Amino acid sequence: MSIRRCAIYARISVSAEESVSIARQLEATRQYAASRGWQVVAEFTDDGVSASRNKPEDRAGWRALLDSPEQYDAVIVWKIDRLARKVLDFLHAHEALRDRKAGIVAVEDPVDMTTAQGRAFATLLAVFGEMEAEATRARVKAARRFLVMTGRVPGGTLAYGWRSVPNPDGPGLVLAQDPHHIGFVRGAVERIQRGHSIYSTVQWLDEVGAPLPSASQKSRKRDGWSYTTVERLLRNPVLAGMTAYNPGNTTQTRGEDVLRDSETGLPVVDESIAIMTVSEWRTMVKSLDERDSAQALPRALRSTTSPLLSGLVSCGHCRDDSDEPVRMHRGTTQGRPGYSCRSCYQTITKFEDYVIEEFLRQKGERVRWSLVREVHEGAAAMLPEIEHRLSELTAQLQSTDDEEEADRITGQISNLRSMRREARGAAPVVVQRAVRHTRTFGEDWAEATTPAEQRAVLDDALQSVVVVRGRVGRGLDRNRLSFHWNSPEDLGPIEAPDDETLARWAEG
Repeated sequence: MSIRRCAIYARISVSAEESVSIARQLEATRQYAASRGWQVVAEFTDDGVSASRNKPEDRAGWRALLDSPEQYDAVIVWKIDRLARKVLDFLHAHEALRDRKAGIVAVEDPVDMTTAQGRAFATLLAVFGEMEAEATRARVKAARRFLVMTGRVPGGTLAYGWRSVPNPDGPGLVLAQDPHHIGFVRGAVERIQRGHSIYSTVQWLDEVGAPLPSASQKSRKRDGWSYTTVERLLRNPVLAGMTAYNPGNTTQTRGEDVLRDSETGLPVVDESIAIMTVSEWRTMVKSLDERDSAQALPRALRSTTSPLLSGLVSCGHCRDDSDEPVRMHRGTTQGRPGYSCRSCYQTITKFEDYVIEEFLRQKGERVRWSLVREVHEGAAAMLPEIEHRLSELTAQLQSTDDEEEADRITGQISNLRSMRREARGAAPVVVQRAVRHTRTFGEDWAEATTPAEQRAVLDDALQSVVVVRGRVGRGLDRNRLSFHWNSPEDLGPIEAPDDETLARWAEG
């Protein structure tokens, strides 16, 4: 025989593909060599490596084969596509082996690159292999887009709080809320909307025993939620019923775009799976983007006065154009932090502790309520999203040099402007809805650890503190302060029932 010594090369993209596993490839190539009386001098593998994305010279196994000190006359592969899926990659691999005076031999394909006829046939096979790879990618992309556009689950990891269920209107699976986990997602969202930090939300999820996402359980070395996991959850557009859709994104980071209507470019929203409106979600994400912890600032840049009551303190002697008390501004008086009126120069200091004391006395034992601003009703509800999309499209139009892309963007802008005119003609209605929590103001205050979290609790209880002039001298004159509460009928400590009432409750 002319060929006596050979090396074996095997490659696979996904280790779970048992039909073409590394072990099966090695077994087939060893049997092929044995049947011809060839001596196998070395074996090389690339496990979990894509041939479409990685050239042979970029793979550790193939580089080791080329650098091996062993002498061989041929390299046996199971099929040509195990080596390369692009014609140019295949030819480069062939040239690299020719420098070593060796050729490629395939078990399943009648290819022997040690002959002229074999080289010609192998090139044709490589051409068809590349065409097949391109066709496969196109089919996968088209199938995924079809599934996404029809509201079906295309596969992959689902967001925490959601699950796939059988499609009631046809084949396949669709997304639905997971009743076992969605409550934890709602709780996290409500905390962020009330001004709590992501870090405190992480602690809350651990305290209430929220199950970890399955991916986190596999990857994390310790038990417990992480800051990154919670932030990624809050930023997922599925919270507002939207589908993250970023075709062509090959990174490990979720893209920022979502599935959009082809004519208007507005997000496609499935209200049946949403736990908040698109406007509420964008507001929450914007607050996450803008949030800046005072603890992260250099000491020299930290505020010397507390921001806790900023915007809540008003002057009882001065009125603005709408006949409302003028806001007093935070600052220092003779080195003491406090508030002053820029119209009548009234000042007050050392009163924050009393405001907190009165807040806890009047509201501490009361169940907390929050006022939530509903989005605009009717056509006006889409105005914020229309404006948001117009800004995105305008930026895309300025940056593209593709005429077809520019025409498509221009058409969407025109449609959106028409929708905006109609929406502006509709009378907007803003509704404030009271939401009852399961904890008291005092419990939430005790848990609040930052000024932002404390202020969120105060805002749900207190409208304003009005200050007037009063006694000058030692200590705070409490008569100077009047409190304006939200739900003023729900104030004061809750009296414990007397013995007679307790006995009556015990009887039934």
